[in-house]
Amino acid sequence: MTGESGKPSDKKPEKSPMAMAGAGFEFVSSIALFVVGGYYLDEYLKTEPLWLLIGFFFGFFLAFYSLIKRAKENE
Repeated sequence: MTGESGKPSDKKPEKSPMAMAGAGFEFVSSIALFVVGGYYLDEYLKTEPLWLLIGFFFGFFLAFYSLIKRAKENE
């Protein structure tokens, strides 16, 4: 009776702090996973920083891609 016609609101729901924490955890954990994998691969193959650096950059690009994908879904 206040003039609302039952239409859905044009406002977007706010992101909860837990969803933001989940995005941050996903970002950090994907980088850490590939860095640790690269470290152990370096020890196994005796190629000191090569696979660690490759793991870092691959994990970073994967994490950044995931973050952009999540941001586009929430537009």
